[in-house]
Amino acid sequence: MDIFQSTTLVTLKTSLDAAVLRHEAIAHNIANVNTPRFKRIDVNFKRQLQAALNRQSAAQGARTHPKHLPIGPPRLDEVQPRIYQENDTSLRVDENNVDIDTEMGALSQNATYYTVLARLISDHYGGIESVIRGRV
Repeated sequence: MDIFQSTTLVTLKTSLDAAVLRHEAIAHNIANVNTPRFKRIDVNFKRQLQAALNRQSAAQGARTHPKHLPIGPPRLDEVQPRIYQENDTSLRVDENNVDIDTEMGALSQNATYYTVLARLISDHYGGIESVIRGRV
């Protein structure tokens, strides 16, 4: 098994990519808070990731014997963050649906999420380095 393609590392890397994309989407929303008829965008990722993890878990549960190892790498690398537009709401007369307070809260939450993911990836690689150097 490739230690750089483990389920944990692939999930962390893809989640970090999603956090970057979400940050860009939130910044785009904030920049257009006063643009008439602008509809906010967001990133669909967490539900896709959860579904992929559930499929992976179900596939592993389909082994012919409980002591058999699952075959093949997880397909989590196929889960990609996707931008979507919220067209079904309007907060103002000009049909704009961006709420600056909601966006600023989401920006703060996403920044914290990004920081935690970056730290987890750093710790993961630090653990690999410790093993290589024999400091375990």
